[in-house]
Amino acid sequence: SDVCSSDLFRSRLMFPIADARGRGVGFGGRVLGEGAPKYLNTAETDFFSKGKILYGLNRARQAIRDMGYVIITEGYMDAITAHQFGMTNTVASLGTSMTKDHGQLLMNYTREVIIAYDADAAGVAAAVRGLDILQGLGCRVRVLSLPEGQDPDEFLRTRGLDQWRQQVENATPLVEFKIQRSLAKYKNG
Repeated sequence: SDVCSSDLFRSRLMFPIADARGRGVGFGGRVLGEGAPKYLNTAETDFFSKGKILYGLNRARQAIRDMGYVIITEGYMDAITAHQFGMTNTVASLGTSMTKDHGQLLMNYTREVIIAYDADAAGVAAAVRGLDILQGLGCRVRVLSLPEGQDPDEFLRTRGLDQWRQQVENATPLVEFKIQRSLAKYKNG
């Protein structure tokens, strides 16, 4: 049977999603407790497209300009926690890899980009796709690598702002990141 639209976000914590100007364009829901998918967004339409929206950009624009770079995370909670810790130049890509539209949107504010995706294999794969797209647009891209199994939200809450800033400072340039990744694949065979 079909699930009616009112049930779509049942038992989920809801996040309003705004465009760069702060206009509401959709919603995201994070499951409370166990369940899949972990995150669920408004259906794709001409008005709402994850490939064209960066969560929190409306609140991060000025900080991105002031600090000279942007940190891109995967999920809402990663970006929200970063803002709570004072890293207000952080946005989230709504769980998708970066697109050309994302890159062009960011270039209004900076060309310095740090990708801070989850340490799991899917997060790393998404980071690589996004790196290539952003580099192709002329951005200087680095990768913030977290310990296996941690996401930015968890890292900030357990290790604090000073260690997060250290990770940001030590973010790996694109070429070096790709070489490290290739060597790891080669060693693991």
